[in-house]
Amino acid sequence: PLLSPLNGNNNNANAAAPLPLLTSSSTSPQRIEEIGGGFDLLSPTSSSSLSSSDVFYPSSMTNTQWKVQRVVTSVEGDLGQAAVAWKCLGGGEERAFTSKLTEAYNVRFVDAPVVGMSGNGVVDDAQYEFEGKRARGCILDRKFEILNRVGKLLQSDDVISWGDDDGEPGSISYARNDYPGRIELKTVQRSIEPPSEAGFGSDELIRIQSSAGGGALFVGSNVYRCARVKRRFRRGFDESTGKRIIDGIEIMLTYRVLDGVAGVEMPTSTSKSRIRMTEL
Repeated sequence: PLLSPLNGNNNNANAAAPLPLLTSSSTSPQRIEEIGGGFDLLSPTSSSSLSSSDVFYPSSMTNTQWKVQRVVTSVEGDLGQAAVAWKCLGGGEERAFTSKLTEAYNVRFVDAPVVGMSGNGVVDDAQYEFEGKRARGCILDRKFEILNRVGKLLQSDDVISWGDDDGEPGSISYARNDYPGRIELKTVQRSIEPPSEAGFGSDELIRIQSSAGGGALFVGSNVYRCARVKRRFRRGFDESTGKRIIDGIEIMLTYRVLDGVAGVEMPTSTSKSRIRMTEL
């Protein structure tokens, strides 16, 4: 559902403005020297590219649902590439992007699975330290998010496939009525900032495999696209209701992809969004 443009000046919310987003310091492999620094989207994802098995949220959010309100605040560069990436990543109605209308939908957070192996056995990378105590983060239910955010635009006979179902963490695929073919998303690079008093955040490079578009000439042809999604959140409380809120900002960058290599040094577009989550 779409609402009027979101007003970020909420006098009833006791939440400070989000801090600047983190930047990624990962080194990317190169395949084609002519395009400069690049990230190989087709090579098997290595542990050095993924600093964690998922993006972890505070332990207090485990098994809770939240109402999300989000709005695109600015778009720079190639508007067409930005719009396609936004839609493939789970955006709602296209006019929410082009007209900067507020999207409203529900999300939920679930227990993080224990994944990863080392010489000493299983590694539980969802654990973090907060105020001197050990805690265990939770993860966003990405299937539930797609179901609620895309909503009626999902194909009625389609089943959303999330990484936990197929044994491949960091991947999700689905189909929608307003876009041809199936959309497959896979996180190929990730860094996170664990929850702390200052906030928490993530930086994910996502490979998008979807239809080439362009009408009948390209029917059945898929292409790779690439987007980096950076998010930064800070927790607070709504003074009028006492409910927990989380305010955040999101930056989405798109890149040119050639021969399966994304030119991550030169973004083709930059989109910024403001996000507010309110506990239900």
